[in-house]
Amino acid sequence: MSACPEWYMDEVQSYKIGDWEIELAFRDGVAPASPYSLLLADNIPDLEGQTAVDVGTGSGLLAIVASLRGAKRVYLLETYDKALALALENAKRNGVDGKLAVLRTGDSMLPLPEGEAVDVIISNPAQLPLPERDRENSPFYAGPDGRAMIDALINEAPGKLSAAGRVLMAHNSMANLSESLRLLKSVGLEARVVAERSLALRPFVDRDWLDTLGGVSEGLYSVRDGVPYESIYVLEARRLGER
Repeated sequence: MSACPEWYMDEVQSYKIGDWEIELAFRDGVAPASPYSLLLADNIPDLEGQTAVDVGTGSGLLAIVASLRGAKRVYLLETYDKALALALENAKRNGVDGKLAVLRTGDSMLPLPEGEAVDVIISNPAQLPLPERDRENSPFYAGPDGRAMIDALINEAPGKLSAAGRVLMAHNSMANLSESLRLLKSVGLEARVVAERSLALRPFVDRDWLDTLGGVSEGLYSVRDGVPYESIYVLEARRLGER
């Protein structure tokens, strides 16, 4: 397996999301926006007057888009302090820094202020199955099956959502979409796929490891014309009966 790439850069990139041209700086190992984040960003709906939390903020792209889509307050949650500082810088660069608030990380996956719920939980969680951590502050690693962050987020979400709230999550096939749909239902959330695309497996994906987890037979990836592909999705989940 090739090692996950390192980014040692200091540059600004531009992304077209809806009607907006969003400029993001990257440095200190914070990676450019991934295909997962871009697909999720493209599918964030109108959030006029709503509150949101961006779990695993990274460069701040999703929080910025949520703010531009009308969210009145977006909480940022990020364990890597340099990424958090960069997200705040990027928010200022795009004129939405006044709508953002930083959450202190802790034992909870969603450490909202006591008694507070949000209308939307937005996340592109770490979700790459790897036998061991690829690097410190990895944006990819989430345990051997890639599910550590996904499972924690789903299990906590119902208690942190407003009555009509929803989860918007990027999800790949490698972390077992079927298991997430089952878990969402078990905690009282009804999910649907709102966007989907295929992506050729990138060099840092350990295909041999995926095969030990079930590989093609478990739907973790597919092969077409000899090329292995993952599927990436945007999931929307609401309380049962709220749709």
